[in-house]
Amino acid sequence: MIRKVEKISKEIADKLSSIPSVDCILLQGFAEKEMSNPYFFISLDVYYRGALPEAAERQSLVGDVGAFESSFFSQKDRFFIDNIPVRVEYKHKDRVDHIMQNKEGNIWAFRDTGTYMFYRLKYGRIILNKTSWIHGVQAKLDDFSDAFWKALRDSALMTMEHYVIDISSAVIEHDDLFYITSLSGYIKALCSFLFAVNRKFEPSKRNIAEKILKLEKLPENFAGRFDSLIREDEDFSRVKRQEVAKLLTKSLLYLF
Repeated sequence: MIRKVEKISKEIADKLSSIPSVDCILLQGFAEKEMSNPYFFISLDVYYRGALPEAAERQSLVGDVGAFESSFFSQKDRFFIDNIPVRVEYKHKDRVDHIMQNKEGNIWAFRDTGTYMFYRLKYGRIILNKTSWIHGVQAKLDDFSDAFWKALRDSALMTMEHYVIDISSAVIEHDDLFYITSLSGYIKALCSFLFAVNRKFEPSKRNIAEKILKLEKLPENFAGRFDSLIREDEDFSRVKRQEVAKLLTKSLLYLF
């Protein structure tokens, strides 16, 4: 399967390389999973500068594929080749450069997706490269300032504290929807905080549960408390989860 993934990925990259604005293409790690795994797919990040062809032309470029669709809201193409799902994301180099040049001033950009964009840049495998741009970016990823990680950490902690209050309010009011959204927001901010404390970029949400337990700096009793937040257990009440969130938040202060 790895050989097949490699072959398909390189064939797509070769076809997309004919687009003048395309600079480099990175293959992400989802394709390393077994094909039977629901998280398996070929994920390609295409970095470009300038204009891209319309979706119809991009479809023509990749050739005879199945179920081709393109997002109206972002530059993403999805299709199948030999029953293998493929996702292609087109990312403008100028946006990456802008964020890289003023990371501390762009902390807002990480509130929704965390540092996942940096994770993909760092760990994606280069399968097409026309210039030295991607090597320059990857070199800078190893040299982020203390100020960046502190700003990221502080932002996540502040968000967590807000969500702890929201969780408590939802429990008191028996508001199911607000409770679920507040708890999920809290867990997301908690994960962002811990990756920032450990100076690690956040992986895909598909892999966070596995990777977060391997971080070097974690509060005491973290694994058990984290599990009690994310697992479904009718015997573990919302009031108890609320208390766990409060305890976890307090325990984080000893990490820095």
